[in-house]
Amino acid sequence: MGRRTRIVWTSLIILLILVASAIVTVRILVRPATTEFVDFAELKRSATRNDALACPPGLCIAKADVTTAPIAMSAAELAAKIKALPTLEPRTVIVGQNDAEYRYVLVQRSALFNFPDTINIAIQPLDASHAALAIYSRSRYGKSDLGINMKRLQRWLSLLGAGVLG
Repeated sequence: MGRRTRIVWTSLIILLILVASAIVTVRILVRPATTEFVDFAELKRSATRNDALACPPGLCIAKADVTTAPIAMSAAELAAKIKALPTLEPRTVIVGQNDAEYRYVLVQRSALFNFPDTINIAIQPLDASHAALAIYSRSRYGKSDLGINMKRLQRWLSLLGAGVLG
């Protein structure tokens, strides 16, 4: 092996070790996710806009990115679908739930750095066979989420069978 080839391979190995060390360090230093329930009626959006909000008409004081339509299923059926989300979405866990009030907090972590995004979900029973759904997805880190929260919101609305108005 020539001297140049050894230098290139050595440089690549050192670079790989540095990158792996940086990733491990960040994953260790990441703080836990916020796990409190949010009050959708009083919700204030993130100033950094690293969040996304889907809300039915009249429930949220904050401006929603998506207005959800009533869902043709009972609140209990919708709650069951929410509880199944961790089996459908990678790196997702339920960290808080209040079944009596149909409130749920989930955390989904990024694949590489393990950054936590907190997703609050509230179900509002409308009648025996209809429910309204609100979802607030927020990144704990960064000033921009590169559209991740909005994509998650749209994907989860689809998984839960929620339609949008307008």
